[in-house]
Amino acid sequence: MLQSPVLNSSLATHPEIQILLCCATTQIESETASRLKALVQENIDWVKLTQLAQQHRVMPLLYSNLNAICPQAVPKDILNQLLVNFRTNTRRSLLLSAELVRLLNLFEAQAIPALPFKGPVLAASAYGNLSLRQFSDLDILVRPQDIEKAKALFLSEGYRMKIERIEVTQEQEAAFVRSQSIHQFVREAAYPFIHHKKGVTAELHWGIMPQYFCFPIDSLAWEQSEFVSIAGNKVPNLSPEITLLMLVGHGTKDCWTQLARICDIAELIRSHPQLNWTKLIEQARIKGGQRMLFLGLMLARNLLGASLPEEVWQKIQAEKEVELLARQVSERLFSPSNASFQDGSVTRFHLGTRERLMDKVRYFIKVLITPTTSDWLLLPLAQFPAFLYYLLRPIRLVREQVSKVLN
Repeated sequence: MLQSPVLNSSLATHPEIQILLCCATTQIESETASRLKALVQENIDWVKLTQLAQQHRVMPLLYSNLNAICPQAVPKDILNQLLVNFRTNTRRSLLLSAELVRLLNLFEAQAIPALPFKGPVLAASAYGNLSLRQFSDLDILVRPQDIEKAKALFLSEGYRMKIERIEVTQEQEAAFVRSQSIHQFVREAAYPFIHHKKGVTAELHWGIMPQYFCFPIDSLAWEQSEFVSIAGNKVPNLSPEITLLMLVGHGTKDCWTQLARICDIAELIRSHPQLNWTKLIEQARIKGGQRMLFLGLMLARNLLGASLPEEVWQKIQAEKEVELLARQVSERLFSPSNASFQDGSVTRFHLGTRERLMDKVRYFIKVLITPTTSDWLLLPLAQFPAFLYYLLRPIRLVREQVSKVLN
């Protein structure tokens, strides 16, 4: 049984936001359904509602619940727009799922252990339906020692490597692809690939979290993997506990700017009533991610009514810093400035979500000195010793800040 969502006053004044929160679930409770029926009778800005749903990546859930509970109250053009979007998302989800299964078979044939996460496996394991979750790409984790073999596999299958949306010359791109040490300069611990003919984007990860984020859960992922069924295919997947750690890590990294991130957590909890909470909290504590975990759980409970064991909820409530962070996220979530974070604001938020001083220090140092592909592109690796990029990056950052001030 879900808890009743706890809305702050700023959210409660907007019926469009309330409708979105009511619909952001795969299994709507009777009390919430009654509330939804009452809400749609108000003077709703339907265009604003659909824009919010698209921004927060919960369009399939909005359509599914409005169509099931109160279709007659929704303007026909809006309901038809939502239906078209739902069908488009379903086709996209099936395409990506089929490509994931194909790629995993190729990885297996070449004896490359691979673990997909997010994308189709999360839709199947947490939502129970590929159509109900919006996802636009594939994420596949391999062990660091298999990076080059996996990269070669992607390239042989017609994928082309992207370089963080940076415009580069053909020579730079060729050097990037050839380099066997460029992974040191990729902040997200992933190579982004695109298959133009298929319209598929995929990320080849050697770390679930970015290197600078200092939340090392990769070993846990490999130790505690399981399987999920996708269109009749047995596909490897992270365990529910590690999936939850991954979700709160990525949600925190992105500063919880999308409702879909919180919805993922609520759905995972709902679909896995046998979660090992003791083990989960202990693993989060050991890895320095307990505050991130508690923040994600509080958001899921307060905004979407996710049901938590009483002893877990008591532990969360005892952390005053978590309550302050949750209030900050909730008040910003639907504000116009939600997506316009400055670098300094992101850093402050990230630091606030870490409970251990040493993790804060490590994060700050890594953000400051760890080189990126932007640094690499300034001076190609063949002409510049790799270790010197660690000196180049802070100099470049200072120069950019001085330039901003002067301009």
